[in-house]
Amino acid sequence: MSEAQPAGLLGLRRNLLYATASSGSAVLLLGVLVLAGRMLGRESYGRFSLALALATIGESLMDWGLHQVAIRGVARDSGSAPALFRNSVGLKLAPSVAMVIAITLLARWIRTDGAFPVVCLLLAVSAVMRSYLLTIRGVLQGLEHFGWDSLVVLLDRILLLALSAAVLLSGGGLTLLAWAFVVARTLALTAALVIAGRHLGSLAPSFDLAMWSVLRQGALPLGAFLILLNLYSYVDTVMLGVMSSDGETGLYSAAYRIYEGLTYAPAVLSAVLTPRLSAEFVRDRARHAALARQGLAATVGLAAVLAAATWLAASRLLGYVFGSEFLSATRALQVLAAGLIVVFPIWILQAIAISMTAERVLLRTTAIGVLVNVGANLLLIPAAGRNGAALATVIGEAVCLLLLLHGVRDALWRRAA
Repeated sequence: MSEAQPAGLLGLRRNLLYATASSGSAVLLLGVLVLAGRMLGRESYGRFSLALALATIGESLMDWGLHQVAIRGVARDSGSAPALFRNSVGLKLAPSVAMVIAITLLARWIRTDGAFPVVCLLLAVSAVMRSYLLTIRGVLQGLEHFGWDSLVVLLDRILLLALSAAVLLSGGGLTLLAWAFVVARTLALTAALVIAGRHLGSLAPSFDLAMWSVLRQGALPLGAFLILLNLYSYVDTVMLGVMSSDGETGLYSAAYRIYEGLTYAPAVLSAVLTPRLSAEFVRDRARHAALARQGLAATVGLAAVLAAATWLAASRLLGYVFGSEFLSATRALQVLAAGLIVVFPIWILQAIAISMTAERVLLRTTAIGVLVNVGANLLLIPAAGRNGAALATVIGEAVCLLLLLHGVRDALWRRAA
């Protein structure tokens, strides 16, 4: 057996540093969205947010959990990394084509104007590139090569910001902005493949039907969870886009982007804990439980501080980040800020469940959360618009937190014999 990893969060300091750099680069991604909001105005920004939400949901349909399966599989057996990567690439080819076609057809149904379906088509192609980037990142994270993973993320977001800024500052509209996403992601994927080749050798897609069967069996429940999770995260934007105006969608999206940016804090810890928890679960269940409790406690404390600060500074944040045109979204951001206390521990509970191969818990929890969220949106959006969508998000997250705590309760309180 290999040498045991250092116990506790202190043993993850180096990985935490690299993962923090990766998640910190979300500032660059937020910069793209902020610049789009400032340059396009809230009406066009609302259309862009709707198109981006559809592409993000579509991306989960083509990935179908392979990213997280790669992290867990490589963490438990590093020798499987090359085969897992090549077969994941092959397995994604057909779903990627189907996803792009489906998103384009859906866009034509939601909006009849000629530009919106084209923007959705281009952002869907960009999402395909991002999905393959996630496959590479999953293998690197499973190997705990967080330095290389950080480089891939930074390169992707720097290119995205640079090209998007060039388009927007030169007066380009939605279609050119979508083209900037495609070009940036193509360049980033090319560089990421070069990095992956250093660790994995051949990158040619593999079509090992036996391994595909194993991957599908592991990925199907986890993939269904991730699809529902993306649907849960962006269904309010889609429902606002359908049930309300582009301006209302733009206002809500501005508040949600700030809230989403804050959730990168627990995402850092979740990304680092997932491979280590996956390994400890098969090596030492008591250490697995201790590490899980430490991660959960850390996120709860951090959530309380950030929730209070965001609530108090909501108006200033919106004005500083997106501009005075978006100040009307202050109440929505305050409602979402309260939800940070709920969503932060959810990130860690999901990492714990993934490490335990408890995909059924994740799937059941998220399915119920989606139903609650959709139902709450149907009731609250007509009455309260963007503020209702924000409240529906928090209600759904609270339900998910309670269900996840119940689902992993035994693993959390396991003690050494």
